[in-house]
Amino acid sequence: MSNNPKTLSVILIMTHLVAFIVGVALVNYANSPAIAPKAQVAEVSEANPQIAIDYNTMKEQYEKMNERITFLENQNMDYTWQITSLGTEILERDTEISNLKSEIKSLKNDIIMLNFILESQNNKTSNEIVQNNSIVIAPEPTPPAVEADTVYTPYMSYPPYGSRGTMPYPTAYATVTPNVVKFSSGLSIEEIVNKIRFNISYLDHKTDGYPYMIQYADETLVRGKGDCTDKALLLFSCLVSKGYSVNDMGIAAISKCDGQALHDVIIIKNLAANKDNFGKYHFDVDGETFYILDPTNSLSTNAYEVSPQYKDCLIVGNLYFYDTNKGKGWMPYKIQ
Repeated sequence: MSNNPKTLSVILIMTHLVAFIVGVALVNYANSPAIAPKAQVAEVSEANPQIAIDYNTMKEQYEKMNERITFLENQNMDYTWQITSLGTEILERDTEISNLKSEIKSLKNDIIMLNFILESQNNKTSNEIVQNNSIVIAPEPTPPAVEADTVYTPYMSYPPYGSRGTMPYPTAYATVTPNVVKFSSGLSIEEIVNKIRFNISYLDHKTDGYPYMIQYADETLVRGKGDCTDKALLLFSCLVSKGYSVNDMGIAAISKCDGQALHDVIIIKNLAANKDNFGKYHFDVDGETFYILDPTNSLSTNAYEVSPQYKDCLIVGNLYFYDTNKGKGWMPYKIQ
């Protein structure tokens, strides 16, 4: 057999195969954890506790963050509830204030009517005029116009407050709208003046954040309030709706004779009313007589009087007409 080359080759191959298998087994055994170097095993065993510590720390932080989130969510719910409660309370208080304002306005109207009735009764005997041995009862003055609150909706667009001018020219602010026609329909001049005096509340525009601001006549009706300028422009618009010429009226700035307390009123000529009612409150401009109407004066039952602080002595200053080229600067005309 030793002389057979084929047999010898097979033996060599088998020998190499066995040697290869044994070598692989030895390598695997040498690399197994069971016989790993002692230092390596020690390193791994020391690292495991640190990993555990890091994990526990992260877990604690996670739990604390969850607790913080839960706390903030609960706090947010509390704040939301408080805000909702405050909003409800504010709405209730606002409703109460509105109701009180309406009640106050109604009481003021009642007082005005009572004053008128008392004044009429006190002056009843003086209203009897003897003519030709017969007694004629003079007509009683028209009572102040008092009506239930009417809601007006805007019939025009109003420019922003900050973009408006500071001169009350009727050309710009006294446009006649359906609101104006409705407000003045069927009323005499005296009744319109009284209606503006007592039904349009006084408004200081400083409460709107503007030291001086002009409203449109339609806007004054929509808001139900305005200052002396706004009321004068509304009266101008109402009289135009009643057929008065825009060229027969204007807005005048008056003051006390010491120059204090500037105040806007309306001036009118060719008036279809007894001019004696105006007393001394008239003046001449370029040969034409203009009479003063003060729709802001709420302290008298007489529609033809000016506010009390101007009764003794007043100065007529700037005039603003529909024709903007006709306006005059501070004149002044003194009435005393």
